[in-house]
Amino acid sequence: MNHFIKYKHLAIGLLIAIAATASGQTADSLATPLPQSQGAGISVKATLDTGDIVIGDQKTLHIFIQRDQSTKKWPKVTLPTLQQMTQGTVEALDYIADTTKDKDGSVKSIEQKVIVTTFDAGRQYIGGIAVVVDNGGVPVILAPSDSLFLVATYAADADTTKCEVKAEADVEKEPYTFWEIARWFVAAMLLAAIVFALIWIVRRRKENKPLVILPKAKPVPADKRALSELENLRRKELWQKGRIKKYYTDMTDIVRRFLRNMYGIKAAEMTTRQTLRAFHNISDWSDESETLLRQLLQKADMVKFAKSQPESHEHDLAMQNAIDFVHKVAETHRLNNVETGEK
Repeated sequence: MNHFIKYKHLAIGLLIAIAATASGQTADSLATPLPQSQGAGISVKATLDTGDIVIGDQKTLHIFIQRDQSTKKWPKVTLPTLQQMTQGTVEALDYIADTTKDKDGSVKSIEQKVIVTTFDAGRQYIGGIAVVVDNGGVPVILAPSDSLFLVATYAADADTTKCEVKAEADVEKEPYTFWEIARWFVAAMLLAAIVFALIWIVRRRKENKPLVILPKAKPVPADKRALSELENLRRKELWQKGRIKKYYTDMTDIVRRFLRNMYGIKAAEMTTRQTLRAFHNISDWSDESETLLRQLLQKADMVKFAKSQPESHEHDLAMQNAIDFVHKVAETHRLNNVETGEK
């Protein structure tokens, strides 16, 4: 029932708007704002950019909806649709609604810009400019009291009888500019570069050579590499997880790789006795470093082959022996190089 009343009022408003256009206005009066229609704390007015229009051209119709100063709350407002404003010979093509707000965020005014056109000559009235305001559940229809119209004319035809036909003028050739010449030169250079690059890539492919040769990374000293690997092994907490054999195997593998990288000793292929004998013959040998190496390798052999179960503190002691061995050998190597003047 409420919907029926709402649309009934809307129909009455549209009839009011169409009837209002029957009074007519001159084209000069269209540039000034028309009198407002007020109700429910809302005022409505409409203006045109200009009333003169060429058939098929487009003009902008401005519909202003503004809240009165005494009205604090913005009521529900329903703007006219394109279908409602397309009446008679005037067509509404598109519209944009812009909202202006106060500092507190409440709506202050709404401007609806409607694009209109006509394809008939003469004075064409615009209808359907009706705004529906919800006044406490009762729809109130507001529309501008003055009518709006377009004065449409045909485009003036050109008088071709007065055109003077002249002989075809000679075409004057402009000299080439620097940039016109330079761009061809640049294009030729780019083409040559592309061809050269393709030939170079094909040759590198045939020779199985890399297209890009990256610089070799600076080798990491053997002692720093070994210490880093030992620290990673410590963080794995293998013996705490019951993997004691794995713990000692990885530890001795790190130390054996250190001897190979540092002195070329193939300790990974040697027994404990062979490894100790080979280490004894290097120039950086010391009794302290040999003792650390012997304790580490023998403890690992007991775990791997004799299934020995060391105490918890012995696991940490074995790791410390490995670290101290690497430090001691590296320090002795540096001291020997300083004494002999080697770099």
